[in-house]
Amino acid sequence: MTAQGVRPLLTQAHAILSRMEHHRLRKYRGPETWARVREAYVAGESAPSVARRFDVGLSNLRRRAMAEGWTRSCIAEQLDLKPAAGALAAPPVLAPLALLATEPEPPWVDPDLATGRALRRVTWLVSEGRAAEARALAKAVEAMNRMWVADSFRREMRRR
Repeated sequence: MTAQGVRPLLTQAHAILSRMEHHRLRKYRGPETWARVREAYVAGESAPSVARRFDVGLSNLRRRAMAEGWTRSCIAEQLDLKPAAGALAAPPVLAPLALLATEPEPPWVDPDLATGRALRRVTWLVSEGRAAEARALAKAVEAMNRMWVADSFRREMRRR
């Protein structure tokens, strides 16, 4: 075959492949998928993370969030609680410490048991797509462990 005969075959093959790539780039996702995308995004997961997890385009996710009103700023506006007419302008103050002293002592809970339960809940929250709640709980567990270690260290130092 001559060089002139091969060139049209390559051009035809290139045209077919380019048409196939064009259709391969489109991602059609059903309403169930978009409902799960919205749920994960509203729960606090980042847009790039949600887009990767559900295999949707990042710009499509942001465009749909803007069109349907579930962007972070729209949700913040919806959640912004306004005081009722005639209500106090300032938020109520926390109870004085003297009132807290009259409360009964809470029951003792083993910190290792509490940490284990909390970490299992963190795992479950992540599996449910509730990343923001999981992160907040994980931070609380870390803080609790730091306080427990500091308290144990203090008690050990007092014994010496």
